[in-house]
Amino acid sequence: MKKLLSRLLWIPLFAIIVLFLVANRQLVAVSLDPFNATNPAVTTPAMFLWVWLILIFFIGFAVGAFGMWVSGRQRRHQARMERRELKTMRKEMAALEKQRAESETAQPAPADDALPLLQSSSA
Repeated sequence: MKKLLSRLLWIPLFAIIVLFLVANRQLVAVSLDPFNATNPAVTTPAMFLWVWLILIFFIGFAVGAFGMWVSGRQRRHQARMERRELKTMRKEMAALEKQRAESETAQPAPADDALPLLQSSSA
């Protein structure tokens, strides 16, 4: 159901965007001079309007992605520290388990027939 609703929203929106881009095929030069509109000092080469719109979209996407990457710096640093700590703890745990296994093999376990004698004498 969610997929159907998503398609009902995105397909018409995509069609409207394509129609807009096809209808605006004239060449446009973007002026970067806010003081002189008739003879701008800084202007871009004339390109199709849809090229400018797509370029602005990708530039906005890249700036947003960079901002998200920068804002996640502290969390990535903390995750690296926790990963190192976990690796150290796993090594310590493996060493302790190995030490415990070696100590269990070094000390013989009490015989099964000796257990009832110990329990009956203490009671």
